[in-house]
Amino acid sequence: MFRSIRHVVVLLCVAGFALHAQEFRATVTGHVSDSTGAAMPKVSVQITNLGTNEVATAVTNNQGIYSLPFLKPGTYRLTAEASGFKKYVKDNIILNVGDVIGIDVAMEVGQTNESITVSAETLALQTESADHGLVIDQKRVTELPLNARNPFMLAILAPGVNFSGNQIYQRPFDNGAIADWTVNGGLDRKNEFLLDGAPNNAQAGGNNIALVPPVDSVQEFKIQTNSFDAAYGK
Repeated sequence: MFRSIRHVVVLLCVAGFALHAQEFRATVTGHVSDSTGAAMPKVSVQITNLGTNEVATAVTNNQGIYSLPFLKPGTYRLTAEASGFKKYVKDNIILNVGDVIGIDVAMEVGQTNESITVSAETLALQTESADHGLVIDQKRVTELPLNARNPFMLAILAPGVNFSGNQIYQRPFDNGAIADWTVNGGLDRKNEFLLDGAPNNAQAGGNNIALVPPVDSVQEFKIQTNSFDAAYGK
């Protein structure tokens, strides 16, 4: 993915890479309370990736807050359990690259073999971060027409993002002037590119991209155009 000093970050999630610096994975966090609105400490919260069955768990603190970081993009189920309360279940939570999603949980008194199921039919709101941008999901990556099969060219779908380089640099694996992007009126070549959280800027050639991966290896990516988290540096 890439990002600019003040203008754009593009976060690429590529199958087969395992490099971690600035975090490309998602986080789910929230507050667990009872029917009166009082915080509930020591509640077991679990999230399951419905595609891979990977499970992450957390326990709420004294303020009833939980955090589940380092979640790969995908569709998830969130559950919360506490003695004397019904099991809380929320299905079909869609997490994209770099998301920080807030999901508050309201527990109801009852038996633990009873459950409250909430179906998340729409994308969860990203209330825990001020980042603005656009996610290019896997369907767009695989199905949209793409000249020269260079995944970075899909970045022009984001409002305010323009490619100012010569069209010949859309060639596969060409990392030259493919770095010529302007975002929201910002300066050319003042962007940061990340690949699975690791810096992907070349050391020579005026802020070129180090690696342009083949489109078939890209799961999804996010273009962040303003209000970046301090974790991205610059």
